[in-house]
Amino acid sequence: MLKTSITNLILRGLTLVSKFILIMFIARYLSPEELGIWGLMNITLSISLLLVGLDFYVFNTREILAVDKTKYVVFIKDQVVFQLFAYLLFLPLLFGVFFAEIIPWQYAGWFYGLLILEHLSQESTRLHIVLSRPTKSSVILFLRSGAWVYVVIFLFYFEPDARQLPMAWSGWIVGAFASVLLSFYSLRKLPWRIALQTPVDWRWIKKGLKISLPLLCATISFVGILNMDRYFLKYYCGETYVGIYTFYFSIANLINVIIFTGLIMILYPKLVSSFQQKEYLKYRALMRKMTLGIIGSILILILLALLLINPVLNIIDKQIYAENINIFYLMLVNASLLVITYIPHYGLFVRKLDKSIIISNVCAMVVALGANFILVPKYGMTGAACSTMMAMATMLIMKGIMVNAASTGCSLDRIKGFFRISFSEKGIL
Repeated sequence: MLKTSITNLILRGLTLVSKFILIMFIARYLSPEELGIWGLMNITLSISLLLVGLDFYVFNTREILAVDKTKYVVFIKDQVVFQLFAYLLFLPLLFGVFFAEIIPWQYAGWFYGLLILEHLSQESTRLHIVLSRPTKSSVILFLRSGAWVYVVIFLFYFEPDARQLPMAWSGWIVGAFASVLLSFYSLRKLPWRIALQTPVDWRWIKKGLKISLPLLCATISFVGILNMDRYFLKYYCGETYVGIYTFYFSIANLINVIIFTGLIMILYPKLVSSFQQKEYLKYRALMRKMTLGIIGSILILILLALLLINPVLNIIDKQIYAENINIFYLMLVNASLLVITYIPHYGLFVRKLDKSIIISNVCAMVVALGANFILVPKYGMTGAACSTMMAMATMLIMKGIMVNAASTGCSLDRIKGFFRISFSEKGIL
């Protein structure tokens, strides 16, 4: 595991570095307003990816982990069929993004090109993770999100005329397309003939929809918690403030991305597998390793962030960012809370307690929605960051209560009014 983790970290680290440098270059050479449009494009793509994917991969992940490859290729093929119908339904509906003026019409082509390629690449990345191919998954991600960035940075630095958002999106599309090609090549040796000879299992797809659609509510709620603050900022304060907010969010969110990539993404398939196979001692050891790893990583990464933020601001050399550094400190708290929520989340996920996950996420989104509505008009970026913090705290508390109830065999009715967080489970956690 150590060798795999190191290789994975190097590849993902290169991806993170590239994205971090890209944000710095956009902040330095483009206006905060343009950075705001970049941020709105990114978060709108994130939400749109959920709609076209419908979180079907969550159901299929559990199915794949339970069978051998002669059967899971059939699952993969059936998911592809399902996704084609999802495209036909949602791609036309997403024109609403432009009618609502969330993104200017002139960028519609970039939006749809990125959406389709990102979705194909994202699903193949997830598939490689489920198949215990984390290194190949990291290479695919590097092509999609990292390699092209260095070309764009070079052009931004040496060619003033290239300093435009379409140049960055052009590089992104090329990288995403290359990652899709590599994914297809990597999976070519699976027994696809068996899949093609097997009729589409519409009953299995229907079963997956019954499971994935409720989970989609949880995922959309989760993504909404992370991103709705920028939509409120655009409406009440304008794209310039969205740009400043996006800049600090991108830096603070590295805590989440680094820990998820270097630790959680490697451990969670093993967590699911060990629990399903009733290897509870192994599961408990993996959960303990993940918990300690998360807490230790948060402390180290926060310290590094505090040491590096001022040199970064000196490189950007725009006073408007330095004047709002308090937003960065709030976002460090938000990023830390987000990562800690993964601990009870996966305790619920392995037990297939989807209802508990949905309830927690939806309640947290309601908190975020209400808090943003109240705080953003009055406090701007500070109000947006505090709204997200309140939502994260709500989600952490609720998931902590529910996973504790599940591990001790208590029903939720019996713990009504019982408010405490416990990550050291009794019994099998």
